[in-house]
Amino acid sequence: ISRLWESSGLPAQLPLSNDAGVFAGNAYRPGFAGTSFYVAEIPGGKRAPAIPMHRNTTLDYMAILAGKIAFVLPDREIVLNAGDTLVQGGNHHTWINRWSETCLLLFVVVTADDQKSTTAT
Repeated sequence: ISRLWESSGLPAQLPLSNDAGVFAGNAYRPGFAGTSFYVAEIPGGKRAPAIPMHRNTTLDYMAILAGKIAFVLPDREIVLNAGDTLVQGGNHHTWINRWSETCLLLFVVVTADDQKSTTAT
């Protein structure tokens, strides 16, 4: 995962300073409030990492740029292809790349109030 940009606080403060986003961190870290912009490559086949089932207190906007990925929830699986988008928040989930091609994902993560949501769109 490559962190490209981060804004602290919500709403974001404008105008941006010249160094805004330079110290892009991890939106999932305790106490962080704001947005993070990431790109991730998830190898497929035998190189595929084992990503454990997890739940974040964030609202995630994702776009699949290349390849395929399975978005796995406790009760179902959704296969996403290049060009597909997904908005999810508060779900127990994992990602599995069963295909040979590396999957390239672009996502924006927004910290959220935890209401124990279990929905996916």
